[in-house]
Amino acid sequence: MDLSINEGTLVVSGGPGDSLQNAIAIKKTPRGLSAAGAEDMLLKKWFGERGKNWTLTRQELIQADGKTYDVYEVVLSDGSRRSLHFDVTDWLARLRGIDRHGSKTDGCAR
Repeated sequence: MDLSINEGTLVVSGGPGDSLQNAIAIKKTPRGLSAAGAEDMLLKKWFGERGKNWTLTRQELIQADGKTYDVYEVVLSDGSRRSLHFDVTDWLARLRGIDRHGSKTDGCAR
């Protein structure tokens, strides 16, 4: 899914985010937007306003199988709970200036 916003495009791929195996991959963010900012934007798009329509109960950065995941647990206004898994491996590598193959890039996470 590509979402065009000011200063670039948010590029995400992968699954529905209900598990590590089906994580939503944050591939590219617009200039000035972190992976966490992109995750918050997606949560708002899917669930509505934070604090009104949903509450964050836990956020954790974990490592598994050579990848880095940002895991959110939220409670929706109807009381149901959701866990969302975001794969931020590629985004972090671009931020650090390394592509997925270990080659040096310009260090820009866009």
